[in-house]
Amino acid sequence: MAAAVGGRERLSSSSPGAAPQVDTGKYVRYTPEQVEALERVYTECPKPSSLRRQQLIRECPILSNIEPKQIKVWFQNRRLYG
Repeated sequence: MAAAVGGRERLSSSSPGAAPQVDTGKYVRYTPEQVEALERVYTECPKPSSLRRQQLIRECPILSNIEPKQIKVWFQNRRLYG
């Protein structure tokens, strides 16, 4: 179900344990499996290019429902706080 909120598209999920909700400007919760996959990639390359991030989304089914921008932000935060 998609709804326009303040000029932004918001995707909502009916079940609380489902994949992260995509809502620009909002916090995205990652499942433990998604964090594990992102951490594995981080150990190989802490600063992946845009093409590499898109490749991750295509090749890893766990990450397929996360926006490329959110993956970019995850890596930025990991470098900053990790």
